[in-house]
Amino acid sequence: MGGRIGILTADHQGPLLSTEYQWMVFDAVGTLIRPNPSVAVAYHSIAVRHGSRQSVDEIGQRFRQSFRQTETETFPGGPDATSIWQSSDAIEMARWRWIVEQVIPDVPSIDECFTEMWDHFARPSSWACFDDVGSTLQALSNAGYRLAIASNFDSRLHTVCSGHPELKLIEQRFVSSETGYRKPAPEFYAQVISRCGCDANQIFMIGDDLQHDVSAPRANGMNAVLIDRLNAGTTGNTIRSLHQLLKH
Repeated sequence: MGGRIGILTADHQGPLLSTEYQWMVFDAVGTLIRPNPSVAVAYHSIAVRHGSRQSVDEIGQRFRQSFRQTETETFPGGPDATSIWQSSDAIEMARWRWIVEQVIPDVPSIDECFTEMWDHFARPSSWACFDDVGSTLQALSNAGYRLAIASNFDSRLHTVCSGHPELKLIEQRFVSSETGYRKPAPEFYAQVISRCGCDANQIFMIGDDLQHDVSAPRANGMNAVLIDRLNAGTTGNTIRSLHQLLKH
């Protein structure tokens, strides 16, 4: 049984919409959880132990650039150019290994450094939920919504989520390495819709990436809203906090 939702948008022009949904589907990183410490700080801490002399700022800049490249370009062990959005645990591991190689080229043993980084981000203690997550998910569940996560991640996400009590009400986890495709591939959202067992327009998506979490879901018949936690100035169909999902 679904509920009704009224969303107050960032421009305070009134509810974004008020309709009936069965599922509320959330992106993970940047929406529900964040690295703790930040990626740049974690990479730097591990890299220094393995002989790197790069600064935190250098590592942060190289990470952002390399991560963006894997969104649109091929990499060793990844999908080919004709199917760039394909995913699996092996592909995701290859992706992150390539990123680490680009970000920290000055360590003597990239294998040892990568293994430590991979294991670091598999631990729940390396992640934190945003302050608005637990109370919002509880309120939405109480209102009759079913809750899910849809994330470009790998099987480590299950361990991460299971380690955070705030996420205990999440019923489904749609993980790209398990669906076989990364967002924004239509195949990813087709599996979300199929496994939710309802019409696409009865699913509402919330995430921090305009293409992956808003445009793509809408193109596949779902409804969606962008969460702009960093207050980057995005207007229209945008929320700043998950608390804005709650109808008062």
